[in-house]
Amino acid sequence: MTFIPKLYFSPGAVSMAAHMALEELGAPYTPEPISIRDGEQRSERYLAIHSLGRVPALEVTPGVILTETPALLTYIADQDPARDLLPQSGLQRARAAEWMSLLSTTVHVAFLSFFRPDRFTADKAAIEALKVDGRRHFWRMIEHVESRLPEEGFVLGADYTLCDAYLTVFFLWARRFEFPVVELPKYQRLATQVLARPAVRRTLEQEGFGQIYERSASDS
Repeated sequence: MTFIPKLYFSPGAVSMAAHMALEELGAPYTPEPISIRDGEQRSERYLAIHSLGRVPALEVTPGVILTETPALLTYIADQDPARDLLPQSGLQRARAAEWMSLLSTTVHVAFLSFFRPDRFTADKAAIEALKVDGRRHFWRMIEHVESRLPEEGFVLGADYTLCDAYLTVFFLWARRFEFPVVELPKYQRLATQVLARPAVRRTLEQEGFGQIYERSASDS
């Protein structure tokens, strides 16, 4: 019997990028929701999957677990190179890795510094300071993204890649936390294109955020 990969994700979390990627790939997979809101990432069952208790995680074959969003996106894209979900070689492949590294190590960390400051310190005063300073730092990183985006097309050129899906997750987070991201013309244009894709719309609906597409359409 053929094993169907399992995606462990939490609705609205960064795992949404991998979820979008699997929907874009179109190959069978089993969605395994892990509710961070309900603390399921700390359950004994999930810690046996990912010892850090974080999402996403992808079980690619029985007992073989892949973690970290850039790794998942790269693996998923490589399952069907003909779909060009990521560049296959050369400078463009490096550019994709550059963008995914920026998002995972800098933009995401900036977001967590105000959203989950307890990951960085147990000091109550420091936590309160991070909630303020972290918001400023996250917004600076969003502005940095805006400064690097092209005037037209997608982040790596004329064609959509999984880097665009990953970028859109942070656009949605920024909008959710009432940052003026819709006033950034390049980022708004990019996210609007991504959110209109059928695979992305299916992902949002499966995660309970179908209304996001409608909001995006009205913002554009």
